[in-house]
Amino acid sequence: MVRMIIGALLVALASGTQAQSLTEFTKQSDSKKPIFIELFSSQGCSSCPPAEEWLSKFMDEDALWQSYFPVSFHVTYWNYLGWRDPFSKRQFSQRQYDHLNKLNIRQVYTPGFLVNGNEWRGWFDRDFRQVQQAGNHSVGQLNLDIHQQQLIASFKPSNQITQNNNEDYQLKLALVGSGFKTDVLRGENRHKFLKQDFTVISLQSFSAGSNLEFSGTVKTAPSLAQQAEKLAWVSWVEYKGKPIQAVGDWLN
Repeated sequence: MVRMIIGALLVALASGTQAQSLTEFTKQSDSKKPIFIELFSSQGCSSCPPAEEWLSKFMDEDALWQSYFPVSFHVTYWNYLGWRDPFSKRQFSQRQYDHLNKLNIRQVYTPGFLVNGNEWRGWFDRDFRQVQQAGNHSVGQLNLDIHQQQLIASFKPSNQITQNNNEDYQLKLALVGSGFKTDVLRGENRHKFLKQDFTVISLQSFSAGSNLEFSGTVKTAPSLAQQAEKLAWVSWVEYKGKPIQAVGDWLN
């Protein structure tokens, strides 16, 4: 059944008909490894706004949602200093700690960057070579379809990637908002007006079935989605906790 739906999806792609919305979304990657950028941030951290501003530059990048996939997770551990970040979730803090436990990062801090699941400290020196060199080799193709609130996806590894155990693979689905504006009243950023892009407002995980196929129910968008100027679905396959292929696009 899953293969039949994916086959219909490929026909739709070939005919050029794509509906990109919260409930109707179709996307197919190429086989090249993307450049997947994670920022762990907080509105309560005075060092974070410059990092957020740098991430926002990808709004004008022609290769956005093709080569570049930037996402920002707002953590909760700054909330105790007087300002509760409205985008923060314990789930996002836990994701950063999961990276720590998998040795993808050496410590938990903000602003904290990872590129394709590897800690990247080059932002502090404005050394962007690791970002520019992170992609290009073949990893495999990801197909994703959301119809109503049902998700169907598959990942076909390239010959360079060994499938190994299906339990090592997970599919992530994030609803990402851009154009958020916040007047911060307390904490380290008090009296600052923050504009933030690529902010993750929901995140779901799906386990791999046979032949690296994924399926499940997509949760209803949170109320924060109404405050975004633009929304995007971003989905990626992780192997042992590191993103290896991704798709994404703005929603109509």
